[in-house]
Amino acid sequence: MKRVWKIVLWVAGIVLGIIVLATLIVSPIAKSYINNHGEELVGRKVHVEGLKVNVYTGHVAVHGMRLYEENGSDVFASFDTLDVKASLLKLLGKTVELKHITLAGLKVNVIQKDEAFNFQSIMDHFASDEEEDEEATPSDWVMKFYNIRLSHAQIHYHDLGNGKQWHLPDVNLRVPGLVLGGEEKSEGGLNIGFAEGGHLNIDGHYDSKRNAYNVTAQLSGFALENLEPLLTDYVKLEKLGGTLEARLKAEGLIDEILKSRIGGMVALKQVDLGAVASMNKLVVEVKNIDLDANSYDIASVTLDGLTAKYEQWKEKSNIDDLLLEKTEKPESSGCSENSEDSENGSRMKLRIGKLRVTNCDLTYDDHTLPDEFHFPVRGINLEAENLTLGGDNNALLRATLPGGGHLLVKWEGNIDQWKQHQNLFLSVKGLDMKQLSPWTVAYTGQPVEDGVFGLTTRLRIDNSQLDNQNKIDIYNARVGSRRKDVEPEMKIPLKTALYILRDKDDKILIDMPIKGNVDSPEFSYMKLVWKTLGNLLVKVATSPVRALGNALGMGKDNLDFMAIEPQQRGLTSENYHTLGDLAKVAKSDSLVVITLEQKMPSPRNDTVARGYEFRNEVVRRYLVEQGVSEGQIKVVTGEPVEEGEATGYSITSELKIEQ
Repeated sequence: MKRVWKIVLWVAGIVLGIIVLATLIVSPIAKSYINNHGEELVGRKVHVEGLKVNVYTGHVAVHGMRLYEENGSDVFASFDTLDVKASLLKLLGKTVELKHITLAGLKVNVIQKDEAFNFQSIMDHFASDEEEDEEATPSDWVMKFYNIRLSHAQIHYHDLGNGKQWHLPDVNLRVPGLVLGGEEKSEGGLNIGFAEGGHLNIDGHYDSKRNAYNVTAQLSGFALENLEPLLTDYVKLEKLGGTLEARLKAEGLIDEILKSRIGGMVALKQVDLGAVASMNKLVVEVKNIDLDANSYDIASVTLDGLTAKYEQWKEKSNIDDLLLEKTEKPESSGCSENSEDSENGSRMKLRIGKLRVTNCDLTYDDHTLPDEFHFPVRGINLEAENLTLGGDNNALLRATLPGGGHLLVKWEGNIDQWKQHQNLFLSVKGLDMKQLSPWTVAYTGQPVEDGVFGLTTRLRIDNSQLDNQNKIDIYNARVGSRRKDVEPEMKIPLKTALYILRDKDDKILIDMPIKGNVDSPEFSYMKLVWKTLGNLLVKVATSPVRALGNALGMGKDNLDFMAIEPQQRGLTSENYHTLGDLAKVAKSDSLVVITLEQKMPSPRNDTVARGYEFRNEVVRRYLVEQGVSEGQIKVVTGEPVEEGEATGYSITSELKIEQ
């Protein structure tokens, strides 16, 4: 504020100096003096085309003024007319009162080179070598400015370092009254027209007695193209289109500016970022922002018609292409992500009263897989109320998946402390399984050729412990042959397992629980999914009789081993029951091959050995009599067992399916 006071005093001093000078000499002489001694007055060459002074009324009019750059030839600033009327008698009462100030046709050319601006020497000219005394007694002078008018000013900014330019073609200022040092209230307004479209109107009031202010700003039709020069240091956009609308109000005390109360509305409309994203509108209604308390109370956020695309390559994503490389920042000095205090002394508090996302489309393209993965999610709609960072939240999401599928998500959880509590319900119905083929190729080496996928997930996280219960519902799943050009992540007999798992109606129902600790350095949800699913499929594929037996409701205790005593001459009723179950399994699927390996002690003589072979023939003949194809049966005698080991037939199975 002290610097602002100095600048105001400098301007007032120059104006008063011109008036005092005009009282001593005639206008032509004053004009000549200003033109010849401009460097003494402001540190730069100055040229004035016309100067009129009325000593009796305190009226001064300056026409055609040009303030030059340091080189003395290029113009830094100019104006058509400066018209000032002062009350000279008020000076006797330590009051500077200007009844009106009108500045028309101002043109300012701001140039930046590296960190230096072309107006720095002017600031240095007026700067005092004396250090400011923070405890100095306030001045008892009162400064009053009335009817301030800035008409059709033009401001041009040019950064020589990167070539960016910014132009404000129409700036207008209106201040009915501004009082510094007294007890009168001040008010004013600012109107700016932007080069690429849009207007900004600001109205403000200042109470000098309370040192309080309130400002209302309205931005309409502001073209986002105006921001492009400001964004070039951070992002590179192929396109930037759309408009920004805003109505904001701020009020508070000048001495406690961070405790100001801020509210209003900000809206982005018809945003176009080229191939990356586009949006119909984003409207944010702000109830109150308290910067000092780091508190943000947002009444509502409405997002409609967002279309965005995320592409991932091995080394980068399309988002990385937008961001310009920056120098690395120094490491943080001990602030953890769960720190109770932020840089300004308090954790950020955020509340969103209503969140509405409608008619949004998101597309994910993954170019890191053997086959490119293209997954568009359409018609995304999200609803949430009273979202906060620290408490429990609820949200509901719906979307349409490729091939006519549907997604439903219900979420309850904590955002800030997400590892402490999460409760998620997810339902996928009718997803075309061919859409997932690039992932099955990457993980199993086998493409999906047909099928409809359904999934119901209930996921909980409590104190970093993940408990995820999944129910998979698949219809008409068809998997192609293993790809020889792909080295899969996991050796999973996917084709065989899916063949076994489907029932007579071509349906597959799988329960798949997933558990883990999210704090583990090796934690990866997708790896857990594929590991759990892979273990299940391997188990099924390597034991199809057990799996098919379960599907037929036979249980599983009698399908792995059929006990027979060594001295047993024939088969018992229990043995025939087991063989009957095996026959049912074999007849249910002609691709099942069953091997029964007889496990007996080493035969004492040829008679015992012939008895083993005779029993094999009895078993084989009985299965054939039950309608099992001979090509599906292998009955052999294995290596002799040691004393004390179980004796009987070990039952294994396999599927003759090309992988």
